[in-house]
Amino acid sequence: MASDPVVFHCDADAFFAACHIAEDPGLATVPMVVAGSPSDRRGVVLTASYPARAFGVRTAMPLGRALALCPSLVVVPPAPALYRQRSRQMRAVFPTFSPLVEPLSIDEAWLDMTGGWHLWGPDPTHAARALQQAVQAACGLTVSVGVSANKMLAKQVSDWSKPAGITVLWPDEVPVRLWPRPVADLYGVGPKLTERLHHYGIETVGQLAALDDRRLVAWLGQIGLSLRARARGHDAAPVMRPMPTDTRSVGAETTLAQDVARASDARPVLLALADHVSSRLRAAGLLGRTVALKYKTHRFVSHTHQMQLAAATCYTDPLYRAAVRLFETRPHQDPVRLLGLTVSGWEAPSLQTRLDEGDAPQEEARAKAIDAIRQRFGAGAIGPARLLAHAPDLGGSSFERDHASQGPPDRGAG
Repeated sequence: MASDPVVFHCDADAFFAACHIAEDPGLATVPMVVAGSPSDRRGVVLTASYPARAFGVRTAMPLGRALALCPSLVVVPPAPALYRQRSRQMRAVFPTFSPLVEPLSIDEAWLDMTGGWHLWGPDPTHAARALQQAVQAACGLTVSVGVSANKMLAKQVSDWSKPAGITVLWPDEVPVRLWPRPVADLYGVGPKLTERLHHYGIETVGQLAALDDRRLVAWLGQIGLSLRARARGHDAAPVMRPMPTDTRSVGAETTLAQDVARASDARPVLLALADHVSSRLRAAGLLGRTVALKYKTHRFVSHTHQMQLAAATCYTDPLYRAAVRLFETRPHQDPVRLLGLTVSGWEAPSLQTRLDEGDAPQEEARAKAIDAIRQRFGAGAIGPARLLAHAPDLGGSSFERDHASQGPPDRGAG
């Protein structure tokens, strides 16, 4: 049994609020939220302490609404430096339990405990409890732990008994414990997708798990097959270490004028991002195979979704096709307010023997002509014709050294 797959998902409880409570224990018993200024788009609750949640205050709620529900609410401004410090302290604990750790965001990570959990006791919950105690001692935070045989199920159940809970769900328990739950409880199913599933009469996870291929694809497209696999408890993705922090990536991102949920609405932005990033790749003499889409939902929750190309590239079209595919298959289907595209995974130019489609020499010649025009007349002098009426501002572009999972604080859940 010690060699059977065991994965932990470790998730800090009310992370942003907990960081402030660790600094000032007097906040532990009062209703408190971390929130920005109500005068701009960030005037929402980033996270609420558990006493505040007792009043109905929730993450992503407008601050004015939160104050109406709880007039005695203590409002603490965000402190990104504090969150990074506490996150580093928490993450320093994980390698003492497993050599294989995959950060998911600033306050959560997967640990592959296969073959190692038995060092702490007769079942994995003993190791989970030891992990909670070690994190508490290291940084003053409580964490909840989901335990299962794969990443998806561990993530699915880590919030079932918050705060400071430990929940175990093995694949053979899925029909009894997961299928009766509302479909909205399934990891990756947001409000819009829930509404769509309800339209087709899908109310529970079990009903989704029972759908056949024909109806799934007709109703939801290819994303439906992925969701059904989750509903059945299937996930073959391994726990993976992040790329080294000194691995460079070229990226660009932009905040959207309006939230978008449909790929057709996102395509102009994705094309502009791909065109911008490809130009910078060529200027730097880089070819990359790893394409990552960053997106921030209308609830101010950031995620990344990435894929490997068949061949390393520095051209717009393969990056654009990858960006569209990543958008269409993103696990979180909520409307998004920010989109970003990054490329990494460098290969030497001699390794590029072909593009995914088309003729490489023609693509290279076209790219060189475009770059020459931009160098002489400016970046806006030429670009894809499809962008003539849809050119977003990419002033937020960046030449990055950050891995997606090690970026700034991105959510207040917990």
